[in-house]
Amino acid sequence: MPTVRDYTLAQFASTAFENTPSALPGGFTPLTPAALGVVVDAPGESFANGVYRQDNAAALVGTGVLGGLNTIVLAFRGADDRTDSNNVLRDPATDYPKFAELVAAVDRLAASGAYQQVAVTGHSLGGSLAQIFMANHPAGATTVHYVSDTFGSPGALVPDANDARITNYVVVDDPAVFLGENREAVGNTIDGNLLLERPAAELAARVFPGLTVDDALDAIPTFSANYENAGGTVNLPGKAGGTGPISSVTGLLQADPAQHAISNYIRELGNIAFRLPGSGNEGLFDRDFYLQRNADVAAAGIDAKQHFDTHGWREGRDASAVFDTGFYLQNNRDVAAAGVNPLAHFETHGWREGRAPDAFFDTGVYLRENPDVAAAGINPLVHYLLFGWNEGRDPGPAFDTASYLLANPDVAAAGINPLEHYLEFGINEGRVIA
Repeated sequence: MPTVRDYTLAQFASTAFENTPSALPGGFTPLTPAALGVVVDAPGESFANGVYRQDNAAALVGTGVLGGLNTIVLAFRGADDRTDSNNVLRDPATDYPKFAELVAAVDRLAASGAYQQVAVTGHSLGGSLAQIFMANHPAGATTVHYVSDTFGSPGALVPDANDARITNYVVVDDPAVFLGENREAVGNTIDGNLLLERPAAELAARVFPGLTVDDALDAIPTFSANYENAGGTVNLPGKAGGTGPISSVTGLLQADPAQHAISNYIRELGNIAFRLPGSGNEGLFDRDFYLQRNADVAAAGIDAKQHFDTHGWREGRDASAVFDTGFYLQNNRDVAAAGVNPLAHFETHGWREGRAPDAFFDTGVYLRENPDVAAAGINPLVHYLLFGWNEGRDPGPAFDTASYLLANPDVAAAGINPLEHYLEFGINEGRVIA
């Protein structure tokens, strides 16, 4: 499930379109030519405010804490002019050599040991360039940890690899993604077809900035191979009124070009990332966790939250991976004696009284070590689940966020909350905390 890490990278992909960003997402700091060792001396080359440019090619670079680790973020700019848009249709790799100096500089800085991971992202053409970057930095080739999120990526001429480091977010009726990943079939269907060629070219001209209908018509004969998006795919619903998943050329011609906008991706990721484990007003209750752990409840078709409230907590069932019913009642005898729902007690009173929801989250320590959270009056467990882990904060002395992520790179690559992962899976898998 998308988290605040993915939302932050979507913001980076959007900010990469700006020539002079006023601020980077998530409190990140823009990298400078001096910090990267980049000498700006080529015609058409510039580097300011974290934005590197070489002719029409551009990327944004910054540093900060992402997914709990000290990170270099490299965000390739998506298509924003006619040249870029033609490259999307013909070969996204056309501009990649223009980033050679920047990529080499990022690799040097990453290899210095000053950072724990490199996150690569981009929207549209930027996502295609991120795919090329990751293909040129295969897993295991170096000790540097690379991860990537793409948004609305048409793909690139790269191997269709099952790369766990890459997540591709796709609005289901984004025409740019369907066109790229089905480029050969689209070309075979519309090339020379007088009824389809021009409508397809007109659609492309509305999707990609600066592209003309004639540009698109001229590019159609080059549609001889599909682009690939290596890694996994997460589908997003997109804006209201969309056509739903595209499954044919006819569906492509009916698609709304606005579904490709980066704003759709940011909105949908935000809706998911800033939701608590459950949904609606369920607070810290995790419906999916509860049903997976309690097959009898799932089989009976009973509402999970209602079951927990009426029977589950009395039977010692856990509300989520991070709320241990038995632990809370054993360590809070007054709550047990009162016959009070322990989760409801924690959400309304317990956290304010410094009570812990499980053996690894220390409410009092978290509030003491994070005075900004205490001052804001936020439930500290909620803060850690939504923001704290991504910012590298520790839930307590028994669990080190960064150490767990570094020891378990698959968890880091997936952008999963490390404490939730450990309590739900890691303990049984014998994973080390540090």
